Amino acid sequence: MRKLQFISLSMISLYFQCVSTSILTGCHDPSVVKAAEVALDQINAARKEGYIFSLNRVYDVLQDAQEESETLLRLTMDVLETNCHVISKRKWKTCDVKDVSNVPVFGKCDVSVFIQTNITLHDYSCTIQQVPAAAIVSACPDCPTTESLSDPIVSETANLSLEKFNQETTMSNYFVLLNITGARMQWVVGPSYFVEFIIQETDCAKTLTDVDWTQCQPKNGTHMKGFCTGSHITFDDDSEVTISKEANWISGTHTAIEEAKKKLSTKVSCSLYQQMLDNEQENNHRTTKILGSVLVLPPPTLPVPARTPAAAPNCPGERSYNLGLKSITL
Repeated sequence: MRKLQFISLSMISLYFQCVSTSILTGCHDPSVVKAAEVALDQINAARKEGYIFSLNRVYDVLQDAQEESETLLRLTMDVLETNCHVISKRKWKTCDVKDVSNVPVFGKCDVSVFIQTNITLHDYSCTIQQVPAAAIVSACPDCPTTESLSDPIVSETANLSLEKFNQETTMSNYFVLLNITGARMQWVVGPSYFVEFIIQETDCAKTLTDVDWTQCQPKNGTHMKGFCTGSHITFDDDSEVTISKEANWISGTHTAIEEAKKKLSTKVSCSLYQQMLDNEQENNHRTTKILGSVLVLPPPTLPVPARTPAAAPNCPGERSYNLGLKSITL
């Protein structure tokens, strides 16, 4: 068994040594694609806010002079946001990209990586922006549209969703709202609002009575954080017949309209993740700090201006995703 492990490690080391001494052939080169994939995992792991990025394609690559069997690659990568938040620490290949029903976000990352016996991210600079609403509507007229995170109805939807979660969860402590990360609106049987938000465990135990959980303080030390999706439907008068039918389905009796609305209007789903102590995070971090930033820009105007052409031969690479947008190519 030890012999097999030694052989496997030797083969991996030999692979990266070959990469560091070879001349790359462009954005389709397997070594370049591999470097981009690993670098993106390291970028996502280093970030504290936002959604995990997925690799759409390698747009450009520059191979700097080699020193002591080490290669410096400068990559430009096209990325798309996924539905996974960075607190999940998931690998980007396990996450689905946001489609037109969830307001896609696209961008690019300029990255420097060193390749020797492994791939090491040195620095990154990313810019991202939402797909313009006009592009989404032209491709999917009935899809939800983005809402301002500062809109009072968005805060109300998040708080109602969190209240429902605190009532229904089996966790021993209450959770509080940290921040809202996304909001959309769609007409169903009335204006329907969909929110995404981050919550954190507090010191307030659910066994305590007369606790105003909105005033509880986030728990220090090891604690749980959650990424939640919530929705709130406001019903118009024409929806009462539908509500009556739904109410009968809920209880098997003629439940009151208002009670049915209360049960149906708010839904929530949260994924919880244990957060390490600061010293544990420092112990797990490598000694070399990654320098990086993510800049969020407003949605572009249509038509989107042409990009600077790639400088490397055989670039850019092929896209991994097609979101079906007609007026913008990501």
